[in-house]
Amino acid sequence: MAPGAHLSQRGLMRGVAQESTSRYLSMALASRKLMKHLDAFTLTGEMDEAIVSALRNLLMVMEGSWQTNNSFAPVPGQFPFGRYDQASVVNEFNSQTVRDKLSCIVNRKIPDTDRKAVVREIKDFLYDLENRALYKFNEQPNEREW
Repeated sequence: MAPGAHLSQRGLMRGVAQESTSRYLSMALASRKLMKHLDAFTLTGEMDEAIVSALRNLLMVMEGSWQTNNSFAPVPGQFPFGRYDQASVVNEFNSQTVRDKLSCIVNRKIPDTDRKAVVREIKDFLYDLENRALYKFNEQPNEREW
């Protein structure tokens, strides 16, 4: 008997739906966490390396958004914005303006006088990602529909 042959198609689909659902929830939580850290950055102008790394990973997904249209493209990564379904959501709200401002934050080339306005636009973008991810999370079929 082949590995997994004892699983029904129904059981396989349930596993896929649960994995996708958890990815959307992970994305929503990551967006909220980044918004919280950006609030602190607005006040202090300082950001720890873990947050910079998370923003850099988000920027990489945004710059490679064409890959979500290519079913043979490599999976961008394991971080909260990097799986195909998450990158597709990021691509819905992707814009050159947001990428430029996010790049300024990541490269720490943002004047103190502009920091509040730049962060506000990035937070609006993250808020949109969070809401779309929560919508997708709630849109997933529940166990009773199987």
